[in-house]
Amino acid sequence: MILIIIDLTFIHQRPIAIAMIWSLVGVANMCILSVFPYMADANKEWRTFYLIWIGPCAFACLGLFFFFPETYFVRPAVAFDGRIIVQSATEKIKLYDSWEEVPGGKDLPETPGWSRCDMKVWGLTKGGWKAMRACFPQILLCMVNPLVFWVAVLEALVFGSMLSIGETYASVLLAPPYSLPIHTVALVNVAGAVGSLFAWPAAGLMIVAITRRLSMKNKGVRDAEYYLPAFVLPVLAAAASVVIYGLTAHNKWHPIWIYVSYAFNSFGFAGLAAANSLWVTEAFPRWAAPAMVVVSGVSYMASFGISFAIYPWVKSQGFAGQNLQLGAMILAVGLVAVPVSFWGKRLRQYIDGKWAVNEMGALRPQ
Repeated sequence: MILIIIDLTFIHQRPIAIAMIWSLVGVANMCILSVFPYMADANKEWRTFYLIWIGPCAFACLGLFFFFPETYFVRPAVAFDGRIIVQSATEKIKLYDSWEEVPGGKDLPETPGWSRCDMKVWGLTKGGWKAMRACFPQILLCMVNPLVFWVAVLEALVFGSMLSIGETYASVLLAPPYSLPIHTVALVNVAGAVGSLFAWPAAGLMIVAITRRLSMKNKGVRDAEYYLPAFVLPVLAAAASVVIYGLTAHNKWHPIWIYVSYAFNSFGFAGLAAANSLWVTEAFPRWAAPAMVVVSGVSYMASFGISFAIYPWVKSQGFAGQNLQLGAMILAVGLVAVPVSFWGKRLRQYIDGKWAVNEMGALRPQ
């Protein structure tokens, strides 16, 4: 989904578009979970919730398969600087000295008119199985790439913090001294929806303004490191969320702080997801697809592994100790952005120049 959005947008539009997707998807998910008590009894008929959503999920899968357009850009040959540039759908570039050397010669404008192809909704661009297979070794390279692995660990910790709050807030609010009804407890997800919604302008409009200003100072050149400020607010919000939640659960503060903590946490997760997507795809554009696999797939696997340790962790350290430690881990990993902003460009250029020559796995135009 993120790669498709990148294909369909220009570079100055991507922060807003990607932040919008992560934000609105989070809002929709949280709103659905907030009405769960009205859809099914969690103690007796919890399967009803899943049965209800079989239909929408099936419709979404079928719609994606049959109606989503292909987003490869097949570019015509163009004359540039005295030579002819030909770029394939898989971004392989060839240079020719004259139009006579170009396979198929010079493209001529099509005759104006209407044809059946104008109404075509199903198509295929031949990227090739060989190009697809190239993504798998690149996934392994991305896993050992420190500039990609860093954000994967950070996202795993932030998503793990969301699971930490999500797994325990119900038991905390249902137990004394709160003893809140289940319908009120479910409104925690509404607070999460509000936090996720605020991530849209914070991770979108703000980053657009920052990158534009930095690019203007750099004579119009936009470096990938200009997206690193996007990590500041999500990391601080995610760390603050678990600290507030842990202290509230331990000291039995007013329950409103649990709602506030989940709003901060949802803001941090949505904002960080947008920042990660922008960073890895702009830092290593030829590795966009493999990098997204590592950042999203591997980090989610690790975060779910963290979720199995949450209850033993709480029993050992208490709510305050467990969440304070998790918050400190998020801040520690998030601070890696500081040295990356100063020395990451040189390392990124070295990695990109040495290992990213093969463009067969590239799934988006430069």
